[in-house]
Amino acid sequence: MKTVTAHIECNKDGFYSVYVPEDLPFGLLGEGDTAEEAKQDFLAVYEAMREAHRKRTGEDIELQFDFVMDASAFLQQYKGIFTLAGLSRLTGINKAQLSQYVCGTRRPSPRTQAKIKESIQELANELSRVFI
Repeated sequence: MKTVTAHIECNKDGFYSVYVPEDLPFGLLGEGDTAEEAKQDFLAVYEAMREAHRKRTGEDIELQFDFVMDASAFLQQYKGIFTLAGLSRLTGINKAQLSQYVCGTRRPSPRTQAKIKESIQELANELSRVFI
């Protein structure tokens, strides 16, 4: 079974999409009002396309997906959990700039995406070591 990276993005209207940039024998796209809805739609499309491909060619393509979110989708998904002020303190990026990423009016540069990702991963690492 091959593992393929599926990208989750969020547009400026807060609508999520999931796609695979890798070249596959059939196209895959999922959409939804939430990241989870988009993932479920994506998986349903995969099953339908897999079955259609199997019927057409006799070849069964079994894939496993590693879902990743871009910075805008992550910020939109967790805007009710992370405040802009908190994210600003965590990442060192000012609130106005983060707001533009959440709203989709601006996309973070690759360097800024890396900064956000590194900051979130450091927080996740710290949270994983909480002893209760």
